[in-house]
Amino acid sequence: KEHGTVEKTGFIVFAGSPDGVMDEFHNPYAYNLFRLDTQGGHVLERITGHVLSGIEFPNLNTSIDQITYNVSSNFDPALTPDGNILFSSVQANGSRAGGKGRVMLCVDNWDGAYPRPIYGNCDEEIGGASGKSQAKITFGDRKLVYVESPYMNWGVGQLSAVSWDAPYNKTYERLSKDEGGLYRSPYPLPDDRMLVSYAERGDFGIYWFDFKNGKAGELVHNDPEWNDHQPAPVYIKYKPRWINTFTAGKNFGVTTVTYQPFDQVKVEGYPHSWGTWICFDTTLTDLPVGPYPHQRAKATKPGDVKAVRIVEGVQCVEPDAERFKAGAGKHLLGGCRSSSNSGTAFQQRRIIGYQYVEDDGSVVTSQTADTPYYIQNLDERGMAVQSGLSWAYLRPYHGRICSGCHDGSYRGRAFQNQHTKALYNWWYDDR
Repeated sequence: KEHGTVEKTGFIVFAGSPDGVMDEFHNPYAYNLFRLDTQGGHVLERITGHVLSGIEFPNLNTSIDQITYNVSSNFDPALTPDGNILFSSVQANGSRAGGKGRVMLCVDNWDGAYPRPIYGNCDEEIGGASGKSQAKITFGDRKLVYVESPYMNWGVGQLSAVSWDAPYNKTYERLSKDEGGLYRSPYPLPDDRMLVSYAERGDFGIYWFDFKNGKAGELVHNDPEWNDHQPAPVYIKYKPRWINTFTAGKNFGVTTVTYQPFDQVKVEGYPHSWGTWICFDTTLTDLPVGPYPHQRAKATKPGDVKAVRIVEGVQCVEPDAERFKAGAGKHLLGGCRSSSNSGTAFQQRRIIGYQYVEDDGSVVTSQTADTPYYIQNLDERGMAVQSGLSWAYLRPYHGRICSGCHDGSYRGRAFQNQHTKALYNWWYDDR
């Protein structure tokens, strides 16, 4: 079709980083995902009645909405067959992975309402602290193919995969068998072939990937004067299932996963509104007791966790780049890589608040949305017995549900549709 005659183009999701920012690894960038409305702005308002228009660009008759919130970077967005946004997410909170951090593969709704870790966020998962980027999903066997790099800020490496339907260690496989070359930009096609960018010594070209032999196969194109990357074949693509996270129309209301009262939703306005989250059992976990930050300080049972502390992560933004110099103030802080809230710590924190935990281990609360945060479980002395080390976030008017603290099984109450005191009291408390 001619330019300007396309009836509907949908949303454009891209990664962007503000100026003057520093991530948790001293990198001068911190990317997050944004949604650009190409249909004239205010799409969410037209669909749902909610005024969630994001950043206005009247000269383009459109709006841009930030849909993810991370103190480090979220990048490499791609569309999944079911309409989610697949992306890579650098998780670097505190002493995560011995200070090395992790790059996990994550999915989220198109409006940022429900981020879910897929693979790479846990100690026992194969790949460790390696980079995981440029993930795509194959059509026939539904493999989640990605570039696995020795360092998290590399864009090249070897090809690995896990099952999209069961992303666990037992489905992990290294696709590329030749260690002499480097890959990037995998692009699966509906006929089960896959294009890749590959270089053995430095000049990248476009090849068909040979799954049987685990290496680059037939050459498609290679310009010796240029590196060739990011092949994007033109074909009739699948129409993804429309994931609408709103259930209410112009009369406002609640979303599919939130438990906010109607009056609060009406009073609070974007972008400084609130969201809601519930944990059905703060003691349900598969993490061992140990001395490391990602482990539990002690074993707990329902009734042992008395409250949760909600901690906000603040992006480090400083127009004067000289203030980012590692070592500034080290005579006061005890070292150039101090982890305190200082001018040399690129991970600032502050407490959002506390919430009471019911004696069955459940908790529900509302808090500021569009804010990176994590929670800590507190015992009767107010001491943290377990800390989340992944940055989470809520969108305005939205909510999140977790079955426990790092437990992905179906043993939890959330999956068994069991009632909890926190949920019951949220609806029926008459105090």
